[in-house]
Amino acid sequence: MIDSMTQRYRYFRQPGMIMAALLIAVMLTTVVASAAETAPPVAWNVTFSPEENNKFDAVASTADGGYIALGSALTELFGGREDLLLAKTDSRGNEVWMQRLPAMAAVSVAESADGSYIVAGYNATTGSEQNFTHQGSSLLIRTDAAGKEEWRQVLPWEKVSAVQPTADGGYVVTGWLWNPQGSADDTTAVITKTDSNGTPIWNRTFPGAAANTGIMTADGGYIIGGTKSPFNNDRGDAFLVRLDADGNILWKKNYAAPVIFDVKETGDGGFVYSGNYWYGLVDAQGEEIWIRNIEGLAGYAVALRPAGGYMVAGTDIRSGEGFALGTDADGAVQWNTTFPGARVYAACSAPGGYTLAGIRFLAPDTSAAWMVNLEETAGPTPAAPGFGAAAAGAALLLLLAGRKRRG
Repeated sequence: MIDSMTQRYRYFRQPGMIMAALLIAVMLTTVVASAAETAPPVAWNVTFSPEENNKFDAVASTADGGYIALGSALTELFGGREDLLLAKTDSRGNEVWMQRLPAMAAVSVAESADGSYIVAGYNATTGSEQNFTHQGSSLLIRTDAAGKEEWRQVLPWEKVSAVQPTADGGYVVTGWLWNPQGSADDTTAVITKTDSNGTPIWNRTFPGAAANTGIMTADGGYIIGGTKSPFNNDRGDAFLVRLDADGNILWKKNYAAPVIFDVKETGDGGFVYSGNYWYGLVDAQGEEIWIRNIEGLAGYAVALRPAGGYMVAGTDIRSGEGFALGTDADGAVQWNTTFPGARVYAACSAPGGYTLAGIRFLAPDTSAAWMVNLEETAGPTPAAPGFGAAAAGAALLLLLAGRKRRG
């Protein structure tokens, strides 16, 4: 059985004149805070194989200006096999080719310098749902530029979370080991450096933790992020570990967030991360600069904005809607947008903006793998003038009317 380990309206009633007066102040404050910039426009929006139940779990830009996306397809809605989907698109999200690999769940994908692709997937069986213990193995699969498999490596007892090519032609793999039942810890975080054939050269382990993301740093080293409570996501268990090129630990830090799903290096050598309900920024030594709360939102991906600041994308755990938000350099939200009927599981920077990937629900029993592109250049778009005044005017009319309304 495939185990998916990665995986939501407000009601307001105005009781009378006092509430309406408060509404004026609230609306003015909210508008000023949320309308610093308008959300980037959608450049294109595409779905894949709508005749099946599919989703994308990972997306990366490619050297030709297009994208490589990795996801899953269910052979049957309930009890069916989960197959891996690998899709290459052009710069507008149009399908160039699609490959299907049977009986594995999707995790991560990236393009190598030679135009090939490295794919990570896994199989997992539930050992004990009551104790949240799992067993399984992961696979690294290299394909050529057309998506044809060239080789695969099995990583037993490991759940891979991310894979990325390294400058020497090899790969860095992060994830966790499922510990045997009865162990003191459920999981052990692991980072592995491999050669060009996927053969491990070295690995480093961190007991009592699970790594959800890992990237190469500008100096040739690595940083991994995750949580000390992979099945509960307790606040304060989020961590980052910085390593040099040989895998030696430079520093490791815990933060007030429960989990880190994604991390990116900033231009000054710091790191921005996103996770469940929180995103944050640390300096090159891992010292916290700021942390921001986004209650109810799972930030599965983070990216650098062209004009400075950050973009966080993911899914509202309460409503199930996908979202993306842009912040300034201090983490204050400048714009946000939602995607009804869809969930965002991954995102990458793209020329002139971002490409998000996930799932779109076409009917109660039908879903499609989905990608959407947001345009954002180095010059942010200011909010439309007069909007705050219009909102305050509307609130004033409510006050004069003195009627009860639903919000």
